[in-house]
Amino acid sequence: MSRDGFYCYIALAASIMRRLKSLALVLTGLAFFAGCTGLVVWGVYAFFQYLSTIPKELAAPLIAASATVFVATATVMVGRYYERKKELDALYRDKKTEIYDEFLKEFFTLFFNGGEDSPRTEKDLVPFLREFTRKLVLWSGPDVIEAFVAWKDHLAKGNPDAKSIFLTEDFLLAIRKDLRHTNKSLRKVFCARLFLREGALFLTMAEKDPNVTLAALSEIESALSAQATAV
Repeated sequence: MSRDGFYCYIALAASIMRRLKSLALVLTGLAFFAGCTGLVVWGVYAFFQYLSTIPKELAAPLIAASATVFVATATVMVGRYYERKKELDALYRDKKTEIYDEFLKEFFTLFFNGGEDSPRTEKDLVPFLREFTRKLVLWSGPDVIEAFVAWKDHLAKGNPDAKSIFLTEDFLLAIRKDLRHTNKSLRKVFCARLFLREGALFLTMAEKDPNVTLAALSEIESALSAQATAV
């Protein structure tokens, strides 16, 4: 098995494990909720059974006091639960932001420098991508992992084309979603318009030929530039 295949296998296995873990947590939570509900119902039943055996002048104050204690306890428990959840969400989001930002810095450096003037070589990027994959498995949601694997597998073919741009866009959208940003107002082809100098031209070419390569786009860009210089 190749190294890339091994990392893809690890990412897929991690995604499956995360889903199984989520299912187990849901089932455990449902079982715990059912048990607590049964206990509460039994407690309420036993409490009212007890009230039926004591005088009414004592039952009313007892009910009021019990209701006050229950409401106060429930308020504190719910408040602490949401406070703890908010803290954990902030922790995970900060960590994910750090990981994604580190990756995007390298990606933008390579993309906008054309891979030629970058201070990092392809060999240097291998340990970086290995470390990023490890962090991805530990911290990212399944949508990001799936998008990353699809994007990386296609780029490994070594022939950047229209699908490369669209898979890059899917990956970036998955990252934004994982950080709880909305993608509602982003048009489907924002990546081409954001990264490519002739984004509109590329989209027109991609509509005619879904397999158009970035090399073909570069040739047309050079021809247009030469024409503009000649004029």
